[in-house]
Amino acid sequence: MPPKIVEVYKRLLHRIPNDESIYFEIEKKIRAAEAGFSGEIYVDNFIKQVNFPKHFAILKDLHIQLEENSYLQIDTLILTKKYIAILEVKNIRGKIYFQRNPNQLIREIDGETTPFKCPEQQLKRHVQKLKLLLKQYKMNIPIKSLIVLAYSKTHVVLPPQYANITMGCDIPHHIEEYNQLPDAISTQKYHQLLTNLLSSSNDFIPRPLAKIYTLELSHIKTGLLCPNCHIKINNQRNCTNCNTPKKIMQQQAIEDWFYLVKDTISNRECVYFLELKDKFAANYLLNKMDLHPVNHHKSRYYIMQKFRASSASQE
Repeated sequence: MPPKIVEVYKRLLHRIPNDESIYFEIEKKIRAAEAGFSGEIYVDNFIKQVNFPKHFAILKDLHIQLEENSYLQIDTLILTKKYIAILEVKNIRGKIYFQRNPNQLIREIDGETTPFKCPEQQLKRHVQKLKLLLKQYKMNIPIKSLIVLAYSKTHVVLPPQYANITMGCDIPHHIEEYNQLPDAISTQKYHQLLTNLLSSSNDFIPRPLAKIYTLELSHIKTGLLCPNCHIKINNQRNCTNCNTPKKIMQQQAIEDWFYLVKDTISNRECVYFLELKDKFAANYLLNKMDLHPVNHHKSRYYIMQKFRASSASQE
């Protein structure tokens, strides 16, 4: 299933005039997220070929809050009684250079050079934060980490200095080596660690786009938009074209607000953005959704609840 952010950003394109600069930025984000997801799916096919030990779990899209402004965010994590493996999967075409001082990933393709954040440094931060988390859980288990280039079409000209890097098709070889390690934790501690990771993981909600890019609120299309037909729904109970329920569009519109405008929503803002008839309708919707209320009465606003269990493949 594609990342949630792709689904939301595709909806947001229909709320913004296509001559706004933010429109093209959202398109770029969608393409990048889809390319990353495609690479992960491709690599997952090779991971499925691995003969894992009896107890294992493959966790996707972990996002765990460590402190107020510190998060552990991992796309793919493999947990066994022997080790934890972090996979940093990249889907990049062309020639790549792991530049140092400063640390950057440089891509060269069709004569054009583009700098990116360094995956080696990202992986290093993941490992450091995971060590802190394991210390909190009082768990002692080896951590393995790999940069995985999804497709063999990537030409690594200058490899990373410290991190291990491999092609997606070669991932089974590395994991099978890890599987030869002795058990580091008991079955009971394995299940305890798995439960802690899943229960601590929550949805990653990026900063609202209006806080990053210039966007006038008056330029944003308000009301209920059908996610399939992209037409505006007024007083109908369902979309007249595809029969999508109004309830779904209301939930998605509130979600659109959080991704696009602000990370809080008030009763008055809900009335405006969803074009509701009064504050009572807004109050009903906001309290019915999985939102967290802050303050009381006139100063009350809501923030998006973030708790969600991540997916796990387990034996």
